[in-house]
Amino acid sequence: MKSINYLVLFVFAFTITVSSCKKDTLTPKEMLTAKSWKLSSSKVNGVETIEDCSKDDIMTFAADGTYSTTVGAITCYVGDINTTGVWTLSSDGKTLTLDSEDPYSIMITESKLVVTIVDGTDTIEMTLIPL
Repeated sequence: MKSINYLVLFVFAFTITVSSCKKDTLTPKEMLTAKSWKLSSSKVNGVETIEDCSKDDIMTFAADGTYSTTVGAITCYVGDINTTGVWTLSSDGKTLTLDSEDPYSIMITESKLVVTIVDGTDTIEMTLIPL
């Protein structure tokens, strides 16, 4: 009888332990879609180029493969509008493609998204932070 009680206790403790374990690390897709993002830094060839009008724009990536960009209160141009489109992420989480355009190299963590674009002789690096 005593061994049955220990067995029940063991099964109960094991069940609680297994069910309370959760995944510690998110995939790049989960990190990308977990929150909305805003630009915190933009550099061309290492020189800071961010404009105040870009700092309040918000970009959101949905898990269904769509994205939206919302223009903030400070606009860069008279015709600035909110945009939407589709995105894909490479299986290794290092390449992001928007609307079937040329892919961007990315590095993502839960606290930042760094997008790198090489355009001719210029290297553009944008750092976004989650909201």
